[in-house]
Amino acid sequence: MPEEKQAGEERLVKAIDKGMGNRIHIRLSRFHDRDYLDIRNFYEADDGEWKPTRKGIAVPVELYGELMDALKGAEQMIKDLPPAKKEEGKE
Repeated sequence: MPEEKQAGEERLVKAIDKGMGNRIHIRLSRFHDRDYLDIRNFYEADDGEWKPTRKGIAVPVELYGELMDALKGAEQMIKDLPPAKKEEGKE
């Protein structure tokens, strides 16, 4: 039987380094008995810990399929960008 997640539990899926002490954290979290995919900016605090900012979004897991469809559409649009625009997005 799968382990029941407790309220407030978070599991890091991936941390993407943005440079200059900033990251994007993709996490699975539970809040008020609902599961979310949380995509949020984090910064490295003076004590070396990674702390969340208010910049981000918590998507209910029920909407995961729709989110992935939208990201696939965005991926195709990115592929269709002129080369200069693609390079700007890598900064």
